[in-house]
Amino acid sequence: MSLQHRSSQNDLDQGNRTVLERYGAYIPKDSNCFKAKADVTHDIPSGVAGQWNVKTRQVKLNPNIALESHPAEVAGHEFIHCYTHPEFRGRHIDHRHWKALNEGLTTHLTEKLPTPKRLLPIPLAKDPYHGFKLATGDSWPAAAKRIEGAVGEDTLLKAFFGGDDDAISEVAKAAAQIYPRLASSRTEQELYRAGMMRGSQQLAECYAGALLASGQPLPKSWSRNMLPVFSFSDMQPEQAKKAQLQAEQSHERMGIIFDAAFFSPDLKTQRQALGMLREDLLMHWENVVPDKG
Repeated sequence: MSLQHRSSQNDLDQGNRTVLERYGAYIPKDSNCFKAKADVTHDIPSGVAGQWNVKTRQVKLNPNIALESHPAEVAGHEFIHCYTHPEFRGRHIDHRHWKALNEGLTTHLTEKLPTPKRLLPIPLAKDPYHGFKLATGDSWPAAAKRIEGAVGEDTLLKAFFGGDDDAISEVAKAAAQIYPRLASSRTEQELYRAGMMRGSQQLAECYAGALLASGQPLPKSWSRNMLPVFSFSDMQPEQAKKAQLQAEQSHERMGIIFDAAFFSPDLKTQRQALGMLREDLLMHWENVVPDKG
């Protein structure tokens, strides 16, 4: 039988207060979290210490929490979820890396809060999310820490808690360089959208080259008529090699804009970057897949 804390309303209040003391300057005064319900309750999945429900706007704390954790710290984690700005959530939630980004940032920001006082000299355990790894090898919180290192704490907090448009874009561009660079049906739709007037083949070939440069295979998905072949994977090896080389050259010219164009978790940032990248490719790109004639 393991020893456990008994959670209380005081733990919820302490967790909320600690978050506001540390990050309150970035949280809008009209945040819906100020109206959120907070309860110590058995109405929570087994083994879950705390929970934030965005639909019901309720913070829940398990009455019994393992001794190597602290109820006030668990409450702090859930209140950080509660205060996450709807704009930040809404602009990232449909991306495949959303859960890693969301829980990684929340865990990282929780660990920057003051450590609660403990009655027994038992060290706090690391948050379980440190055991969740990206394909890059980073844990979810470690990747979040790298984002903060890239953009600075002020910009991160303006994005995460304040919903600032420019700050969200900066965080998304940093994430595009830190999280695994994977093929995405959303990105392929955006390539088609960005290239409707001009530049569709250049964008599609560059996308293929970018994936190859990141160690990914060519997608077997339909190229949406952007290429003279049905699928990206129908490119011949020599064509793919040329696309990768030119993509690497474009990356040298465009830097973080290149990464954001293909891998930004925020759609608005991706669309802006694709427009800028298209102009670069129209000037420099030589098509690698010939028209069928």
